[in-house]
Amino acid sequence: MEIHDRLESKVTQGDFLANMLRVARSEGPRLQQAFVEHVGTLAERLSGFLRNNGLVEKAQYDPTEFWPKQKGRAFGFVDGGVASIDLPGASPLGIRVGSYVVRPGDETDRREEFKIEFSIVDDLYAESPSTFAVPDDLEDRYGDRAKLRDAARIISEIAAALSLSRRRSDVGTILVHGPLINPAAPYGPPGFPHFTAETAAQLLGADVPSEKRHFVPLYKEILERMKTSAVQVFGVVERDGGGRPLLDRLLVQMNEAGDLPGPEKEAGLALLRKYDLSDAQILDVVLDAGEYLKPATVPRQEPSNKWPKEWEGSLKDYPNPLTTFLKPSETVRPFRVETFEEPKDHPDGMALILATARLLPGYGFPVALDIVDKFAKVPSWLSREIGAGHKAVLLRKAFETDDRKLQEYAIKMLSVSSRDWFFRPKA
Repeated sequence: MEIHDRLESKVTQGDFLANMLRVARSEGPRLQQAFVEHVGTLAERLSGFLRNNGLVEKAQYDPTEFWPKQKGRAFGFVDGGVASIDLPGASPLGIRVGSYVVRPGDETDRREEFKIEFSIVDDLYAESPSTFAVPDDLEDRYGDRAKLRDAARIISEIAAALSLSRRRSDVGTILVHGPLINPAAPYGPPGFPHFTAETAAQLLGADVPSEKRHFVPLYKEILERMKTSAVQVFGVVERDGGGRPLLDRLLVQMNEAGDLPGPEKEAGLALLRKYDLSDAQILDVVLDAGEYLKPATVPRQEPSNKWPKEWEGSLKDYPNPLTTFLKPSETVRPFRVETFEEPKDHPDGMALILATARLLPGYGFPVALDIVDKFAKVPSWLSREIGAGHKAVLLRKAFETDDRKLQEYAIKMLSVSSRDWFFRPKA
């Protein structure tokens, strides 16, 4: 039994993955045939339903016609970068959100603009607050620092888009790298800190009352101001993530329309779960190049039974995105696109996204979002240098004293492995 448990543990850790793949390869034809048959049948019925009900649209794109029409118009692109710094005895927060504005066809120095719209540099352990307010009792600090970093990144990206829309009145369309609207409930549990007055004012661009400096109401306020602005804003999601925000709803919709009987609907949902298929994977075989689903509202704050009681009123009134998937070419998987409900009159929005996704052969994603990503990203060499400098200072200060225990503690804290030379048994 001991050997069995040990073997099961190693299999769980992936030690025998290559061996199992050899067996799977020999069984491949039968598995592949069943997969193609079952998933292909579901995809065919889905395609028929979508096309028969006018739920598939096509972005008209001819580069020789499209780009000359855009001459002189300004388009904005926003993305954020997070510094990855491991500092012993500290919890650093480094975020900067950049914008890239381009005017196609403009040959003057006004053609392109790069700008850092928003930045946060802070230590979550610091007693004097910068980003999040510190409780009176430091022992009551919120413990999940990763969630604090996520909250700061999410809200700063849409705040940067709002800042850009105010700063550049000539920008009519903004593309944000990532979801337009994120779930807010995970950032509303008891004890989750408020932003400081200075940070909240910087995010919103105006003074914020103390009761509205928490992530949930402040994020909602920024989204609503962005929604009511004159700018058409899109969130463009590069990585699939494996979710099914649309497929599950479409199968239910097919059932309600009488195109998919109840047992077949349940079988279809079970098939998606069995293979863990995502929206992008199925739509990759359903859509043709340049096609996208007619945008549908997808609530981002569900399920409501997980809402923190303190913020139920705010979460109930959160805006929801219109969501679609666009297939840029035959060889590239569809990516998700979000915009606000009641979209503004910018009919070339999807055509713009498709056009920027086709600028580089075989790339299949808006290239300007890759440009702003490179601009905003905190380079790894800088993160490493900051971390190394911090460690050197701590070590030097420890050896400036005659306290041997302090020196050994500093060495252990700064070490990267328990097998380093100074952990060897002493003679």
